Amino acid sequence: MKVTYYYRPKAPSAFSIEGVFSLIREALAGKIQMAEYYCTEKWKRLYSLLEAPKVQGDINHITGDVQFLALVLKGKKTILTIHDVGHYERTLTGIKKKIFKLFWLDLPLSRVAAVTTISEFTKSRILAHTNVPASKVHVIYNPAPADFTYSPKTFDESCPAILQVGGGLNKNIHRLIEAIEGHSFRLILVRKRDAQLEELLIAKGIAYEWHERIPREELVECYRKCDILFFASEYEGFGVPIIEANATGRVVITGNVASMPEIAADAAVLVNPFDVNEIRVALLKLKNDSSYREVLIQNGLKNLERFAPERVAQEYFDLYEKTIKNQ
Repeated sequence: MKVTYYYRPKAPSAFSIEGVFSLIREALAGKIQMAEYYCTEKWKRLYSLLEAPKVQGDINHITGDVQFLALVLKGKKTILTIHDVGHYERTLTGIKKKIFKLFWLDLPLSRVAAVTTISEFTKSRILAHTNVPASKVHVIYNPAPADFTYSPKTFDESCPAILQVGGGLNKNIHRLIEAIEGHSFRLILVRKRDAQLEELLIAKGIAYEWHERIPREELVECYRKCDILFFASEYEGFGVPIIEANATGRVVITGNVASMPEIAADAAVLVNPFDVNEIRVALLKLKNDSSYREVLIQNGLKNLERFAPERVAQEYFDLYEKTIKNQ
């Protein structure tokens, strides 16, 4: 069996999708033949419509963000992965939203043999916005990254370091700042530098360190340095930082909305991301209750089993075989 993996154009700061499928390909080595095709930015990516069909395999797997390639690949051989529909639901409006829906959702989903997505939540959103049959959409979780490993650390009860990863408005940084104002916490921020945000932190007397466009190794080190991961987003299609913190052995605060309860299970404190006081109470409980922290850390290590790369890869392999059988 030859599987061709289709990727978005290469970019220095975009590696999440590529990292996921690197783990899957590694776990499937020896079981399948593999080829890769990276879209080009030439002609606003449209040049790829001419080139992509030339490298098709027994299975064509569109790994995300370039759904339009389904228009030129053999539908019965093609599997499409959709990571979330947040951009469609929360950002786009007007004619742009209609065009996106047509070329990134409706037409691609109608042509492919199967669709995979990374959470039951995202599956429910896909079904809410399209006419694709539920039986065609398969939930296969993202694998836990291999470079995040258990790294015990003495919790800093005097001034815990809170790690916040990601720069979108949905990441809820302003409510986090409001929640910790007047309390002894410090921030480790992994996000695009923001002068207004920095002024706000200084004005409120909150200690912080900033990491922008950092290599993977430095991101791993940020997790190791922190005491708490704050990931109480307003919206997430999956929530990889949850399992990155689980793997490192750090306690997690995450949102009780979207995919986050599904991914975190009992391995995080769930809070209403829109309620500053609830966020504050959760942070103070983690700061002051060592037994609670230990329970969450152990639950996190157990939670990782659901995202083992070998397990995830086997689910994809089974789908590849099923798709070939149905051609």
